[in-house]
Amino acid sequence: MLTYQLDRQAGDPLYAQLYRGVRNDIESGALLAGQRLPSKRSLANHLGLSVITVEGAYAQLVAEGYIEARPRCGFFVCAGGESGILRCRESTAHGGGVGGASKLRRHCAEGGVAFAGEGRNEPCDEVSFPIDAGIGRAENRLGAGTENRFGTGAVLNDITTIGACPSAVEKQACANGELLADLTGAAAPAGLFPYAAWARTMRRMLSDGSEEALLSSGDGRGTWQLRRAIANHLRGFRGMEVNPEQIVIGSGAQTLYGLLVQLLGRQRVFAIENPGYPRLARIYESNDVPLRFVGLDEKGPLPDSLAATGASVFHCMPSHQFPTGVTTAVARRRQLLEWAAAPAPDGLRRYLIEDDFDCEFRMSGRPVPPLQALDEAESVIYANTFTKTLGAAFRIGYMVLPPHLTEQFRRRLGFYACTVGALEQLTLARFIESGEYERHVNRQRAHFRKLQHAFAAALAEADGVGRLRLVNLGVGLHFVMEVAKGPDDLERSRAIGTPATDAPNAWNAAAPGVSNMRDAAEAEEAIAARAAQFGVLLAPMSRYCFGTDSAAGQDGRSAGAGAFGKFGGPACAEEEPSGGIRRTSRAKALRSEAVSAARRRQFSALVAQRPPSFLVNCTALAPEAIVPTVNAIVRAVEEAD
Repeated sequence: MLTYQLDRQAGDPLYAQLYRGVRNDIESGALLAGQRLPSKRSLANHLGLSVITVEGAYAQLVAEGYIEARPRCGFFVCAGGESGILRCRESTAHGGGVGGASKLRRHCAEGGVAFAGEGRNEPCDEVSFPIDAGIGRAENRLGAGTENRFGTGAVLNDITTIGACPSAVEKQACANGELLADLTGAAAPAGLFPYAAWARTMRRMLSDGSEEALLSSGDGRGTWQLRRAIANHLRGFRGMEVNPEQIVIGSGAQTLYGLLVQLLGRQRVFAIENPGYPRLARIYESNDVPLRFVGLDEKGPLPDSLAATGASVFHCMPSHQFPTGVTTAVARRRQLLEWAAAPAPDGLRRYLIEDDFDCEFRMSGRPVPPLQALDEAESVIYANTFTKTLGAAFRIGYMVLPPHLTEQFRRRLGFYACTVGALEQLTLARFIESGEYERHVNRQRAHFRKLQHAFAAALAEADGVGRLRLVNLGVGLHFVMEVAKGPDDLERSRAIGTPATDAPNAWNAAAPGVSNMRDAAEAEEAIAARAAQFGVLLAPMSRYCFGTDSAAGQDGRSAGAGAFGKFGGPACAEEEPSGGIRRTSRAKALRSEAVSAARRRQFSALVAQRPPSFLVNCTALAPEAIVPTVNAIVRAVEEAD
């Protein structure tokens, strides 16, 4: 039995102290890979704690990949967590301040109101989503475990239209009647922005602020006030010790990624996750960089797939991947950092671009430590925006550069003017420093947590046969809904990006859940179209897939740039040996289109094994619309067959 000395008078919650004790034992090797941990109830009785406290500690350990939950078996230590490389580095920056490891001990799961407008508070120690399924007592109907397998990505859509945007059929269906719910994440939640607090902050800034600060062109990296406020916010919330000099402000992530391409060089090969964010691929394509794709499984990016790309820059989302919702396990995080610390085959220095797009909205437990706080080799570029917290109207993003890139940015790109106005920057700086921003995020988190919990409970009630299963619920703003006819469908689902040559018999077998349809992608589109007729917009997972990962290609390259042409248009470009892009003749374009069609047929066969899956974002869903929305989804699944 595990025994830890827990201080009930300490500032840290008991679950955080227990989490830290178990984590340290795993990292030191006292708890070995594969070792079974005590049950929640037995450990709670032994330590004199509540089961909820132990559950919270175990939930955080599961989220970070230190342990895994096996249905009906218990909790076991994962392999790869014993290395100390993932300990947050201690920093002496800012006058010998506390380093990342200590800062991450802060409790960041504050309580809040149940729904916007209601005044009922909940204790911060309550964990809303149990580990097994993340949906309260509904786990028996929605399935247990934390698996996240979507199969390989199928290129079933033209690359110019791939994405979460509703199809013409869906738009027309919703236009014919009242739109009940948009679960694609395209709609913004209403009634949550603190207009009064923002207006009050702006008025004070205009009355008290310096006219020189408002009218000055300032630093191209952004105002010092906002960069200082962001640095302090990251230190307290994400455990990151950064100097304001390392921060660059821009009008959203898209602008910053363009600057990164200029800073790092277009001769580099960039890689992104697959499935992934379609607009991200378009951004890098528009900057004329060779692009590759890295497959995923339930533990995060596949190391072999990343190595096969030949990339020297990898854009990843380790805390909450879009669209799969996967949190990269601790062993994979170590492998990513080891990959970045080693030089690329062409001798270039490697970098990880860590996209932390919705880190503020982990619904329970402590935030997962960012790679930047663990990086010892200055190889992680951290990026985030205020779009998810303040809304799309606030086009303000930022990135944290490693120290050596900070100087390069100043020297090579310092001539650029900041793309965000001084008025917005100074107001946001005061908004953060006054504590209004933190209070606003806490209210949002509590509201979204209640929405997700209510959605999951309603779905469990409506789905009497257990066909619908929610995956990675409570990890961020979105989660995944899988559709199956039986348990075999979920068990036989494959890792994302796995090539067909791995298990040809399994890939060629018919998937039980989609036996009357050609493949999972067609099943997704059929369900989405039917749901649209009932006024509900869904986002099929196949719309986020770019193709197989590079390991599946005959030549070891990604199917992205070489197999079906350059993103954003017809297949009319191919790679030069140097990695550049050159235009081809019309004959070569037609031949490339023929190859693309053949590969699409191959990719279609590859996805036949995964269950139909949908990204679900219910942040814009009105509480009173939850039950009708869930009933419409269940009906759409039944009628799509």
